[in-house]
Amino acid sequence: MARFFLPRNKIQEGRGIIDGQELEHLRKSLRLVPGDHITVFDDIGWEHEAIIRAFGSEQGELELLRSYQAERESSLEITLALGLTKGEKMDFVVEKATELGVQTIIPFISAYTVPKLDRKKIEKRVGRWQKIALNAAKQSGRTRIPEILAVRDLKELVKQSFPNSVKLLFWEKETERTLNDVRKGETVVRSVVIAIGSEGGFREEEANMARQYGFNLVGLGRRILRAETAAVTAMSLVQFLWGDLG
Repeated sequence: MARFFLPRNKIQEGRGIIDGQELEHLRKSLRLVPGDHITVFDDIGWEHEAIIRAFGSEQGELELLRSYQAERESSLEITLALGLTKGEKMDFVVEKATELGVQTIIPFISAYTVPKLDRKKIEKRVGRWQKIALNAAKQSGRTRIPEILAVRDLKELVKQSFPNSVKLLFWEKETERTLNDVRKGETVVRSVVIAIGSEGGFREEEANMARQYGFNLVGLGRRILRAETAAVTAMSLVQFLWGDLG
């Protein structure tokens, strides 16, 4: 059954109003018509079985047949901080982060960041990532769409307060400490921050700065991984160790 996002403020007394991008997808892409059944999810963790009742030029009317709380979100709060990457690599990571249950994504700029974007280009990219996250949430059955924060520089990121979180910076030059070493000292974890560099990784002074602000520097084995591979690997591992994978 087709699945769509419907904010709670557009639901009232068993009726829902669908518009914008979701209406376009429903009507023009999937060619659904009044009488068809769909599933919608809101922004507070509820899903609703619905039937399309009518279409107007700018909105559609739904009747909600059944509402229930879906338990598909991980108990582990994951924030992914990723250095801006070239081309469509960031698009790929945003999609996979959504599928893997990440709640917050923070793009950042560091010494080896290649894309040099002005404010307008950054805003355009963030808008595209938000659409990718929405589509991935719909596909993967999530009831929460990851929040994508504004781009910031690495120093601002590592100085940011992440209360009660285990903070991890994955660095290819860290050859002694592993994620398993962190797990031995942190058996019960509710919140994790993952920092992954762009294509060039991190400078030594950047890694040391992160350590000073409470980040654990960890490696991902003996091979050098691409930024997007490292991100997916790190997210999967923390969900396995502390979250709901495996």
